[in-house]
Amino acid sequence: MTGPSVPLESRKGAIDARSLLTDEERAKMLARIHSLVYWVGMLIPEHELLGGSGIDLREVVYNLTTKEHLTDDEVDEIHKLIDLLKAKERSLERTLAHDPMATGTAKELLAEICGLLRAIDELRSTESQEHAEFSAQEVMKRVGDAKRWQRFLEAIKPPT
Repeated sequence: MTGPSVPLESRKGAIDARSLLTDEERAKMLARIHSLVYWVGMLIPEHELLGGSGIDLREVVYNLTTKEHLTDDEVDEIHKLIDLLKAKERSLERTLAHDPMATGTAKELLAEICGLLRAIDELRSTESQEHAEFSAQEVMKRVGDAKRWQRFLEAIKPPT
């Protein structure tokens, strides 16, 4: 788990000039983040510091994505969590884009960023499944209403 309050390199020790991330390596890593599916298959970080407090991110995402039906509070929780994850991802991406660091540290940072993107995608898919389920229920209700109206009209229609 990385935190914004502790500089990356102070967690890893002194930077060895031979292991510094080159501009070319940095550009490749940033391009990977923005590729369509680079983060697919990446693990969601187990623990993450978000909004000043630590959470068991993998467990929270799993619990929210495996629920059959979400309450309004859970949907709100998903929105807030997505916002926190986006903010953290942008912060880490800025760090990767601008801070001097060793290649190994950059790879760890890249893995964390991709894990956060995976968590965001998982949460968004849960949200869209819930929306799709709600939309399907709404359509079925309208179909039922239309059938009832049709039966009513058939019942009051004068014989020809």
